[in-house]
Amino acid sequence: MNNLTALTLLPQEQLSIAYTHETGELNRYRRLALSFLPIAPHISRLMAALGIECEERIQTLRNVARQLELEACVSLNPPRESPFLPRSPQHFFVVDDAMSRDALMATEDAAEVTCRLFAWLLETNATPELHRPLQAFVAQKNNEYRIIQELREPGRPIWTSRMPQPVKATSAIAI
Repeated sequence: MNNLTALTLLPQEQLSIAYTHETGELNRYRRLALSFLPIAPHISRLMAALGIECEERIQTLRNVARQLELEACVSLNPPRESPFLPRSPQHFFVVDDAMSRDALMATEDAAEVTCRLFAWLLETNATPELHRPLQAFVAQKNNEYRIIQELREPGRPIWTSRMPQPVKATSAIAI
């Protein structure tokens, strides 16, 4: 018996799963970009760039849905977070190394789950119109995962610069 036959999803299910997850990823990367902005702008820019890639994948899903006449699958209002990732309560801004390590560890874990999810969607795909996008998504998500792993490499400094220190008033105002 072919196990893939039993696991094959309908195109509307695949579109819905991919769209819901990718929208949650977009929101997560936007939050991370804001969280790292005050103390690690280079990480903030990376998270913003990953969010832009999510937007591009969402647009690809919309185009495929239009081609398949399944626009309803991607016009839903998905939850703000992906149901495939654990919800992690966190402070809004990252303020120190420990918080940064925790946030990056959670980001790496989420990237790994996302890689597996899109690989599973590709494996269970039976729709020719979805094959190329899902194949591209798997490659992109694997690259994303490797980039995030590199951020957490031991010995790699997290901050490129510290928060600026307040300037002391050293000159007297002449009256």
